[in-house]
Amino acid sequence: PDLASSHYANKTTDWLNERKVPFVPKDVNPPNVPKARPIEVFWGVLAQQVYNGGWIAMNREQLINRIKRQLKKIDLKVVQTMMKDVRGKLRKIEDKGPFSIL
Repeated sequence: PDLASSHYANKTTDWLNERKVPFVPKDVNPPNVPKARPIEVFWGVLAQQVYNGGWIAMNREQLINRIKRQLKKIDLKVVQTMMKDVRGKLRKIEDKGPFSIL
């Protein structure tokens, strides 16, 4: 998770721990370095597609269906390229600090 407080709320971490879902503890999680988190770019691309043309969901189901339709339109190769070197970037941040990938 990124460093959003909701991602490290007791309710969230308890849920993850109960289900044995591994996560990075907050004290060793890198600071907000967007280049280390390409998922943020992905969410931006998806949001652009979902709300294109000023589209507005009238209810939760409409939003879910719209997201699912738009996800199918995103080229998997683009996503794979976006996520390709995350592990290497995170290792570099660990070794040389968060500004090493800028």
